[in-house]
Amino acid sequence: MFDKIKMLQQAKAMQQQMEKTTLTEEANGISITVNGKQQMINIEIIDTDLLQDKEKLEKSILDTFNIAANRSQMEMAKKMQSEMGGLF
Repeated sequence: MFDKIKMLQQAKAMQQQMEKTTLTEEANGISITVNGKQQMINIEIIDTDLLQDKEKLEKSILDTFNIAANRSQMEMAKKMQSEMGGLF
């Protein structure tokens, strides 16, 4: 029973740490920062030419966010594996 409580405490601590971890991805003239829970916390339009083409801007935002979210997932999985002793 104490092992389960300890594991729950470790999982909660890991979740809090994930919220604090950020990753920034720059692609397609857009810079997006996400946290460890894959929530977008900042966006910057680097290529101002994108402002002239709504569809291209939307696609660039979508593509860059997906790249950032996927990279964040991989980083968090690696971190969890190393800190939780391979349980995840």
